[in-house]
Amino acid sequence: RQSIQLPHTLALIFFSLTIVTILTWFIPAGAYQRITYQDDRILVVEDSFQFIDNNPQGLFALLKSPIKGFVQAAHIIGFIFIVGGVFGIIYKTKVIDISILHLARKFAGKEIVIVPVGIIIFSLFGAVFGMSEEVIPFVLIFIPMALALGYDSIVGVAIPFFGAGLGFAGAFLNPFTVGIGQGIAELPLFSGVLYRIIIWLILTAVGIIVVMRYAAKVKKA
Repeated sequence: RQSIQLPHTLALIFFSLTIVTILTWFIPAGAYQRITYQDDRILVVEDSFQFIDNNPQGLFALLKSPIKGFVQAAHIIGFIFIVGGVFGIIYKTKVIDISILHLARKFAGKEIVIVPVGIIIFSLFGAVFGMSEEVIPFVLIFIPMALALGYDSIVGVAIPFFGAGLGFAGAFLNPFTVGIGQGIAELPLFSGVLYRIIIWLILTAVGIIVVMRYAAKVKKA
């Protein structure tokens, strides 16, 4: 029995664009008034929505829409390519793996330090370049390390997986969340970074406390 496979990502995107293009013929068009501020921010005026004449889109507009999207989001796309390339190089050189093993040897006899240090590192990765599914290989490293240090597999999974999740949730430079979101909202790229750094610090600190309390209970058992 063959498993059901989803279509390719590009096929799903093109299908979504096609649906949106068709809907332009049926859904009434509308627009908001906008104000441009001195810092080049363009904000919507509250309660300014009004219906306008429909502008149905055809096949030519459908085919041009990806190119227009690339042009309008070029700064975000470029940043994602650069960050992704840098992480790809780091991952291929195994420098993260070597650094983790070096920390494990350096803090031998101080096992409890591994938990906060590891969570901070992976939280930083999640906050800066959106590390998410990339943590899977590191779980295979941290589980045996945690077992060797006297903890259980949950601690081994929590350090990279939970740490990256905390960073992703409280990201301050993540191009996949902050960059795209601010681009859609027409805000200056990565503005308000100080506030998000504070949120990231709070989330990471709370996560460290939770994991360390659990790790201490496992150690005593």
